[in-house]
Amino acid sequence: MASLSWLTEGYDPPAEPFRKVKSSRPQPESKRCPPVKIQPNMVGARTDEELRQVLDSPSNSKVVVSFGSSWCTHCHEMLPHYIKFSREFPKNKYVVAQVDYMFHEAKGIKYTPTYTFFSKGKKVDEFFGSDAQRLRDHLWLHSPLTE
Repeated sequence: MASLSWLTEGYDPPAEPFRKVKSSRPQPESKRCPPVKIQPNMVGARTDEELRQVLDSPSNSKVVVSFGSSWCTHCHEMLPHYIKFSREFPKNKYVVAQVDYMFHEAKGIKYTPTYTFFSKGKKVDEFFGSDAQRLRDHLWLHSPLTE
């Protein structure tokens, strides 16, 4: 059996023991403010409270949430399509959510962009990726029939 010393050759243990950090990014102060209005049927949410406020609003029966992050190039590429489709399907409420600052609502998000569809506050569909046609198909599927 060959010697396994090559595995540890040149290995220096860390100077300090590893510490678990709560978050590597600076988090904004949690403020109680309404979600930012982007256009008439679209808002931006940066905190769990802002997103929950939109989802729990009785006037929003159908809500589409785009979970993305500031460093995601695919999210930036898909945003113009998302805005264009929000004009094409105006009956839905649209949210652009920043997962960088969300702790609870974004827990199940593994990939960005992720598009989640809510009906009366309950999640009914979800997909991820940067395929504009797929996003349009899902929006058509979840939009009210009468336009």
